[in-house]
Amino acid sequence: MSHRTPGFLPRVLLSATLAFLFQGPAALVAQQTCPPSAGEEVAAGWRAYRADSIPAAERHFTAADGQCARNLDAKTGLGYTALRLGRLNRSDSLFRIVTRADSNNADGWNGLALAAERLHDTTTAVSAARQAARINPDDPGPRQVLDRLAPDWDRQPLVTPARPRRLNVAARTRGSRFEIPRGRDWVPFYIKGINIGAALPGKFPSEFPPDSATYAGWLRQIAGMNANAVRLYTILPPPFYRALRAWNLGHPTRPLRLIHGIWTELPPRDDFDDPAWKTEFRMEMHRVVDLVHGSADIPVRPGHAGGRYDADVSRWTLAYIIGREWEPYSVVSYDRAHPGLAAYRGTWLSAERAPAMDRWLAEQCDSLLDHEVRRFNTLRPIAYTNWPTLDPLTHPTEATTEEEIAIRERLHRPANLSHEYDNDAIGLDANLIRPTAANPAGWFASYHAYPYYPDFMLYDPAYSQARSSLGRSNYFGYLSALKRYHRDIPVVIAEYGVPSSRGNAHLQPQGWDHGGHDEAAMARIDGRLTREIRESGAAGGILFAWIDEWFKKNWVVADLEIPPENTRQWHNMMDAEQNYGIRGMYAGSAGKTPILGGDPVRWTSGTVLEKNAQPVAGQPGVMTIQNDESYVYLAVSFPGLGGKGVPWTWGSVQVAFDTYHEGVGQHRIPRGPTSEIGFEFLMEIFGPEAAQLRVVPEYNPYGAAPDSSGDDLRHFYHRPVTIQDRADGIFDSLYVTVNRARYARNGQFFPARGYNRGRLHYGTETQSTLSDWYYDSAAGLLEIRLPWMLLNVTDPSTATLLYEAEAGQGFGTAHAGGWHVGVLVHAAQTLFALPQLDTDGTWKRDGFASWTWNTWTTPVYHERLKPAYDTMRRTWAAMP
Repeated sequence: MSHRTPGFLPRVLLSATLAFLFQGPAALVAQQTCPPSAGEEVAAGWRAYRADSIPAAERHFTAADGQCARNLDAKTGLGYTALRLGRLNRSDSLFRIVTRADSNNADGWNGLALAAERLHDTTTAVSAARQAARINPDDPGPRQVLDRLAPDWDRQPLVTPARPRRLNVAARTRGSRFEIPRGRDWVPFYIKGINIGAALPGKFPSEFPPDSATYAGWLRQIAGMNANAVRLYTILPPPFYRALRAWNLGHPTRPLRLIHGIWTELPPRDDFDDPAWKTEFRMEMHRVVDLVHGSADIPVRPGHAGGRYDADVSRWTLAYIIGREWEPYSVVSYDRAHPGLAAYRGTWLSAERAPAMDRWLAEQCDSLLDHEVRRFNTLRPIAYTNWPTLDPLTHPTEATTEEEIAIRERLHRPANLSHEYDNDAIGLDANLIRPTAANPAGWFASYHAYPYYPDFMLYDPAYSQARSSLGRSNYFGYLSALKRYHRDIPVVIAEYGVPSSRGNAHLQPQGWDHGGHDEAAMARIDGRLTREIRESGAAGGILFAWIDEWFKKNWVVADLEIPPENTRQWHNMMDAEQNYGIRGMYAGSAGKTPILGGDPVRWTSGTVLEKNAQPVAGQPGVMTIQNDESYVYLAVSFPGLGGKGVPWTWGSVQVAFDTYHEGVGQHRIPRGPTSEIGFEFLMEIFGPEAAQLRVVPEYNPYGAAPDSSGDDLRHFYHRPVTIQDRADGIFDSLYVTVNRARYARNGQFFPARGYNRGRLHYGTETQSTLSDWYYDSAAGLLEIRLPWMLLNVTDPSTATLLYEAEAGQGFGTAHAGGWHVGVLVHAAQTLFALPQLDTDGTWKRDGFASWTWNTWTTPVYHERLKPAYDTMRRTWAAMP
């Protein structure tokens, strides 16, 4: 965080006497007793501070403070230098001393506000900034703090707009499309949208950016991508709506429409009529309606945004989408508790012969519309969130859990199905709900639909045979079937896309998997999915998502991210959910992060772990190691090879990692020496197309691959892990099953599928953002970057590793001690080692240096747009 130069710097350089005129009487009396040399040191301190020589400034202020402990200028200077040096507690203490001694010291209050803000003491920061702004209203610094932390601090009381006499229809649906007003006419509107989640790295999902500048920058870039709509899942802070209004007023020919969601968690006991839960959901809907009209004053509550919402964005609000992806078991439970079909007749929506959950959703949507009409006499289209798991179609290849258990018992092939939802057990049908004659705004269906899940999208014959104008596409087959079913109402694909993660959570026939894409592939796939959504007849698509959000979790890694609340502190490249963003959030500093194939100095600037003073050709020289919030970076130099070849020409390169206790693990390296240190992981390089990371068998949390039949009868997830002491040279692959074996309703068998997550990709980062290693022949440098989770680190921010737990307790953890790394180069008849082998041909414990990394509470990250930005800009520009 940059630190603003204190507003009083120019005046302290005039003279000590003039500086005293800006302080209170008590401070003036106290400082008049100080020797002149103290004032000279203070002036010299501020000169150094202005020159950005912070250590020199600290020395001068310390000298002044030593000569006169009552000199508040010296203490103020020490407070600001401590702030610049990151000594936040000391800075906070110094500014408290200054403000207690002189309650009219604006610079002391401003410094206290800055220190408290960085210490996350929001209450003190706001109070101190208010004091500073009161004393010196012309100083922009305190106002900036207040704008960030309490954006409504200077807002005037809300004025509720008069209710129009005539019903205003802000947007409407007609047949399969949306329409918006243009003068006295209605014109078609195809949604080209982006979903906005706003959790920056290090933040929980409810910790939103508080300043309008962040949102204004996002909206400018989103509009530049040729998007015409943004979707929110929940209420954001008031600055977002002010930024949206400002953008739209300034760009009347290309405004961004708003599609607003109303978020909720599932109700207790799956009872959607629970009085307290239902009342809160209704209140949240009313808050959303009020705030889009600029007429809401929402108290700040834990986990929720709040404040004074005075920016009226109602004219650009296209629609509402209520709720979340409802879980099938909740819908089943509610419908069973209220059996039978019945009608719902509301003022604005109605349903005939509908199940309980469909009626309930109609009732909630009707309640929201009724509130907006009663208060603002306005209507606009509305829908509820749905997804393929609860679509109203029937899928022959998707057996329910009960059906598959029965099939497996009949075939004597039982399996653990506890991680599957019933993806075709029940449905929600938007066709059952219709707008009443009093509702001219209309109704639509909204689906979160990705190409890789559920499995019926992969296996149903009709989808497998489908082709769009771009070629074969299971996804297009599904979208077309969905649109044929909802032929009389618009269908919006409110979430779609693929992530640029190294980890892959589900495989798809066209390769549009749930992860495992570099950023170039992500761009190509997102562009194609966008075109196929349009071709299917849908009313629009809303791409997921604007930014990478580190707090997200995916099923295949969620149980390995321990503690779960700390996922926000680090970027897990093995977690697909954290990598959907068009605007990427990258670990580390943009100017310092090592880049495969980039500046070798960034690689060699890490901690020197091992060093060979006089290496011969082919022998490793220096090994350095470093890390950021995403990766461990290892560099091994081969000084005798610069420009003359590669170190695996003769045989192979092995890199052994001891990540847990040095006394346990594998003590024999295949084709190599024995070691007093036990290793958990082994990287082997036989060439650019043949490199992988392997693990000792008992430390693989995913267990074994499916059996020869393609079934996954053995546990493929959530097995106990430990590390044994062994010397048999065995390491397993890092295979993981991501598509479980399943049976269709007719008994057809679909084998399990997975991939080796330990397979390492060769190349520069320019060639692929998923490259794992590269050999810079000009520099003679082997460069390796490995995601933390690939090495069973469950939380690098607290140095937490995966380890055993009590039986039946899931995965356990241990604190990381010192890591040890060794390198072996196999030549024709020679074995080179770093560190060197002992005279008896073994690796001795004393020969290894250990490495530990610094933990963190605030992650360092940088941002940039991914290639998908330009792809989507061109794709959307080509759509009328």
